Amino acid sequence: MRRALVFQDAGPADVVLGVPGDGIFADCEAWPGLEAAEALVRAAWARLQDRRDMERLHEVGRALASEQNLDRLLDLILTKARELLMAEAGSIYLLTGAEDDPELLFAHTQNARVSLPFHRVAMPISRGTLAGFVALSKESLNLPDVYRIPAEAPYRFNDSFDRQAGYHTTSALVVPMVDTEGQVLGVLQLLNRLDEEGRTVAFSTADQRLAQSLAGQAAVAVKNAQLREEIERLFEGFVAASVTAIEARDPVTSGHSGRVADLTVGLAEAVNATPNGPFGSLSFSDRQLRELRYASLLHDFGKVGVREQVLVKAKKLDPSQLEIILQRLRQRELEAALETLAKAWKGGGSFELWERTLQDRQAESEQLIHLVRQSNEPTVLNQEVAEGLGLLESLTFTHWSGESRTVVAPADVASLRIRKGSLSEAERLEIESHVTHTFRFLERIPWTRDLAGIPDIAYAHHERLSGRGYPRKLTEPDIPVQSRAMAIADVFDALTAQDRPYKGAVPLERSLAILDDEARDGALDRGLLDLFIEARIFERTARKA
Repeated sequence: MRRALVFQDAGPADVVLGVPGDGIFADCEAWPGLEAAEALVRAAWARLQDRRDMERLHEVGRALASEQNLDRLLDLILTKARELLMAEAGSIYLLTGAEDDPELLFAHTQNARVSLPFHRVAMPISRGTLAGFVALSKESLNLPDVYRIPAEAPYRFNDSFDRQAGYHTTSALVVPMVDTEGQVLGVLQLLNRLDEEGRTVAFSTADQRLAQSLAGQAAVAVKNAQLREEIERLFEGFVAASVTAIEARDPVTSGHSGRVADLTVGLAEAVNATPNGPFGSLSFSDRQLRELRYASLLHDFGKVGVREQVLVKAKKLDPSQLEIILQRLRQRELEAALETLAKAWKGGGSFELWERTLQDRQAESEQLIHLVRQSNEPTVLNQEVAEGLGLLESLTFTHWSGESRTVVAPADVASLRIRKGSLSEAERLEIESHVTHTFRFLERIPWTRDLAGIPDIAYAHHERLSGRGYPRKLTEPDIPVQSRAMAIADVFDALTAQDRPYKGAVPLERSLAILDDEARDGALDRGLLDLFIEARIFERTARKA
């Protein structure tokens, strides 16, 4: 301070700090004398230091508010605290455990002089330790020498680190991290205050006030980060429960959502790792990757709104309906045989005629049963089989009520006439509606700001760049790049999955060729597909399959 002053012997004089921009602190009509001038300057210097401390605290506050990851936040708190208070080392303890059985978690530490492996350790809270005493009493401790604590004090310094690391702790400042509600969230401990020459000195009263202010800011930041982690765990639990609900509704596709998420996030990470090419300027942050993972896990949630008999329909007819039709064909066979037998008895016909008729009817039934079962498969229906289905339309049997009814209802004949796959046009549209159900469900969730894109990303995963996707027929400019990546992952997993009862798994090379055909037709994103193949993203799930 003296080096920054210029004293004058006579007034009028300004008593100032000799630092440009710090301003005039006292305007004297006459020289007040050396002691008075020095007192004025000391007061001005104290105000200047307070102002600088407040500015630095504001800077620290802004820095803490910008960090939401708890581990990085703890490191930032210690770094800033040591910078502000010229501390050589420091530690942070956090309160954990149940309310009736709390513990202190040794959460983070820094030391500019020595380095030892750091392990998080939870310990019971005890008034016998410095951190435990501060946590329980909410009082700060400012100790000039931790090895000279008065005997009557209830706490003692644990010198195990000093002995293990060959370090010597002298001064310590231990302050509680108290939030705005008066709750202690943890303890900030700073060790070995250094002066301008690097010598260890005691922490001053001003240092203690500054540390308490910083600890208050840190407590608020830690609480916000902890709340964020709790919200993220809540979302994780919700997403996991939702995936469980999807897979319970459609067991044959169990694991599909998780595999699509692995592939989609892997493709996004490959984009980040590729500085050149069509996506060189694109980079996904950690938050965006988490958003993409959630969207991928939930992309099929709308299937809960699709009828189960349609959702799990492996063949053209429901198994129970197929059983009824085949049983009716057998009943029709027996009815015809009985009718022939009755005529033979009344008209004197021979047993041989009845037996021959029975064999003819049985052969006809076998042929019709084969036709129905062949038509029921979800393969491409050939022309001969399609024409043969006309035989079914006129067949009748005797209902239990005595009425004559058709063996195969017109709706079932229409199902058997499906040219490809197992779904009718109406059923296919019902399946496709799951995308809209997904969007309507997801948009009702109050996502945090960094997860707000989940509904739109999931909504577009069945859209195609050519405009031939569904449900909105979007074209390339309107489809988010995240949805394009998910589309590739979704198609690949559907092709290679081995758990689908209505089709076999397509070999890897053939699956990639099909994807290539889709990109060539303008349906899938060529740049993303090339990256999917070059970075071998498909191996993430190919091994699992």
